[in-house]
Amino acid sequence: MAGKGTGKYYAPVYRAKKSPAKLRQMRLFKRCAIIAAAVVIAAVSIAAFQINKDDSESFVKVAASEQSFAEVSCYPRVVNSDSPLTEEFVPENLMSLGTLPGGDNILLRADAAEAFTEMCTAMSQDGLGIVPVKGYISYDEQRNELTDAADRLVAEGASAREAKKQAAAEVSAPGENEAQLGTTVEISTDANTVDGFALTEQYQWICRNAHKYGFIIRYTANKKKVTGISAQPWRLRFVGHHAAEIMVSSNMCLEEYVRAVKAANPKAAPEI
Repeated sequence: MAGKGTGKYYAPVYRAKKSPAKLRQMRLFKRCAIIAAAVVIAAVSIAAFQINKDDSESFVKVAASEQSFAEVSCYPRVVNSDSPLTEEFVPENLMSLGTLPGGDNILLRADAAEAFTEMCTAMSQDGLGIVPVKGYISYDEQRNELTDAADRLVAEGASAREAKKQAAAEVSAPGENEAQLGTTVEISTDANTVDGFALTEQYQWICRNAHKYGFIIRYTANKKKVTGISAQPWRLRFVGHHAAEIMVSSNMCLEEYVRAVKAANPKAAPEI
């Protein structure tokens, strides 16, 4: 009796599994599962290919940069308290920017002066203009700037000791200002002030084009931890076309570029 009861109980289930409708449903489910699996496999394959492609492109870029660094034998000099210039140092071939508005008493090294003039001409063709405010500064002029800053602070009520300390924080010590190289130029939209230059169309033009003429914005906000100097959007440094292109494309400041060059080519030396 028990066997017959069991047979009656399972018979409907057995027949249901064998019904045409159920079989069609199962086949459809299998097809959907196969298609879904195929889609997942294809997506994973495409993603893997893209990752490999991106990695390959990144590798190529890194390799190209390393190759560029390795080919550099002479790099722009970094001037600071750790690497000051001597009192006797004067760059060769200083040239006046007299062909530019406000440039009569401003000197730059000849290659920097020519590149700056070319850049100003290109900017003027786009309906914009800048004025050079400061260029080469001699060792003696740096010393005078420091003394003048201290004297001003004393006149404002500071003690001689306080004035000396504060002046040193405001003005570079003689020999520690890279303007002595003759490759640094401060710019403005007029001859009065550099304040607010970052808000001008000229600054935007400089950001897009200065590297094409061998210039970089020397001190930017995002590199303060590296340079130790707050952002100075009005200060340009001539480093040459090749170095400027690499620094801009690699988002490097001068200090980072020099370190990369030294690592890739230990025989490389500063330009002076």
